[in-house]
Amino acid sequence: MKNAKFIRAALLGAAMPMLLSSCATIVSGGSPKITIDGNLTEPVTITTTKQTYPNVTLPYIVKVKRHKLDGQRIYIQSETTRYKDVVLEKSTNGWAFGNILIGGLIGWGIDLATNCVSKPALTRFYINANDVQALPDQQQNNYNDVGTGVEAP
Repeated sequence: MKNAKFIRAALLGAAMPMLLSSCATIVSGGSPKITIDGNLTEPVTITTTKQTYPNVTLPYIVKVKRHKLDGQRIYIQSETTRYKDVVLEKSTNGWAFGNILIGGLIGWGIDLATNCVSKPALTRFYINANDVQALPDQQQNNYNDVGTGVEAP
């Protein structure tokens, strides 16, 4: 009898993350991944709102924060050059609509709270070696220069 209660409690404990999550959160949870590619020959430092990746060669996959995706910037700089920023845009995550049909308002509310209803519109960006902007000591907050986004295959 004690074993049966223990097994039920263990199964319920294991199932809780699934019961308290929802469709888009389960499928798309975690930090979105963005691929930065380009024709750069020197190592670069890539800085996102989540993490800094020093001295990497392209292509490289970085993680960004899921919250406030729209307008989030990815900075790319080598020792000698600052490249145009990548500016993210968001789109609707199709998995969020599964909650309207299956999970109802509770599941959709969880997706809203975890911001899994949105995803980056593009997940792959190409940085051209000629797309440079002034280094920070030479610029005057000109944030209009952005990298080129390409759709993921």
